[in-house]
Parts: sequence; structure tokens; C-alpha cells
Amino acid sequence: MDNVKEITRKHLKTLLAFIQKRGIILGILAMLGVGYGLAASGRPQDQLSPDQQVTFRKEEAYLQAFLAKSDRPEVGVHLEELLEFKIGDGTGELSTKGTTPETLVKKLGGAKQARLESKARTQLLRLSYGTTQDGRDRYQFEFTHMKDGYYLTAIQGYQPTSKQNIESKQLKKAALTSLASGKEKTGMKLEDILQKVGLPQSLLLNRKDGKTVLVLTYRAQEGLVFLTLQAQKDAHYHLVKVE
Repeated sequence: MDNVKEITRKHLKTLLAFIQKRGIILGILAMLGVGYGLAASGRPQDQLSPDQQVTFRKEEAYLQAFLAKSDRPEVGVHLEELLEFKIGDGTGELSTKGTTPETLVKKLGGAKQARLESKARTQLLRLSYGTTQDGRDRYQFEFTHMKDGYYLTAIQGYQPTSKQNIESKQLKKAALTSLASGKEKTGMKLEDILQKVGLPQSLLLNRKDGKTVLVLTYRAQEGLVFLTLQAQKDAHYHLVKVE
């Protein structure tokens, strides 16, 4: 602190002498230069120490552990298998923590892409698997960072496949809106929905209001239809809403 005061005193003394010789206008310009010099010098306690500075080496090494060795890994995972992974809600509570990326990679193999994304309050890890015919990622697994690591909080799928050899169908909107929905176990089961109307165009699996929710998006002839299913105690997903 004493060093900063001494530097400031010397700069001001030089500045006053300069103003007397060169005039006020040039003096103002000199003041700007002094201010810049003081800001550049800074106080040691305001500067980041080396261990506080951001480094990406650890992040790069962390992501490499989740990547496949080949350039174009294709994973034969099906819609039904996605439901085997535990989806957490991001609160950090032990009972609501989702599958870890290490466990997922051990089951599926390495991802074709891994990346970190910074959000306002946390950081996300995204692992991408598979490629559709139009070049899009077939599956994206989203992990939210908590105190002790990353945990699965959402799965997105585009043009998913089924182990039952079910395919997508050309449907009218009425075929989807007529599906039986209801509270808890009264709605139609996922397995029955797939058999009746085929595979969705896309899906989203996450947690909402303490429930694991699966949203299936179908492209009917008249437009998009969204089917919302919830995981129930009978270990099945039941239809609760059609939009």
C-alpha cells in the first residue's frame, strides 16, 4: 500500500510541473496517461494468483475419457434402453441424483462428442451418440454439475429406434389425440402407444415436479402432437397428457 502511495505522489508532482510548463489542455491529456499507468500497475492483492487462473487442460483430459476412439461411433441404443438410466432433478440430493457419465459410457461405450457448457448457476456436460440419416445427433445426454461430480438430468432423442422393430407411421392428428390419458396408472402404457402409433419424431426425458417425465413428439399430417408420459410405481410410463 505504501508503494502505491509513493508512486501516486511522484506522478502528481511530475504532472503539476508539466501543467506549469505546457498548459492545462496538455495537462489533462497527461492526467489520462497517469491514470492509465496507475491502473496498469494495479495492487498485488487484486491480481489473480496462478492457481486461480482458468485452465482448460483438466477439462480437456476429463472430456477425452468419455470419447470413443473411432471417428464415427454409432451406438445401437434403443428408446426402451434409454428408460433404464436414472434421471435426476439437479438438486444434489442423494435420492434424486441421476446416472453418472462414467456409468453411462461404461454401458454404451464412448460418445462421438463431449462438451462442457456454462450456465448461469451451474455447468453442463453433454455427450452425443449416434447419427441420423440427415446428419443430426440421434441422442444427447445432459449431465448437471453438482458438488461431487456430474449427474444425468435429461436425455434428448431424434428419430429414435426401437428394439421391437417398430417404425414411424404416417398418422392423422385424431389417431394421437384419441389415445387414452389419465392420472397415474390410468393412462395408456408406453409400450402400447408405440405399437399403435409407431415411433415419435423426437423425445425428451427429464424430471419435473418430482416425477420422471417422457415427452414424445409426433408429426401428424395436420401438425405436431405432444404426448406426455410419467413413470409410475408399476415401472411403466403412462400417458397423462396429449397436446
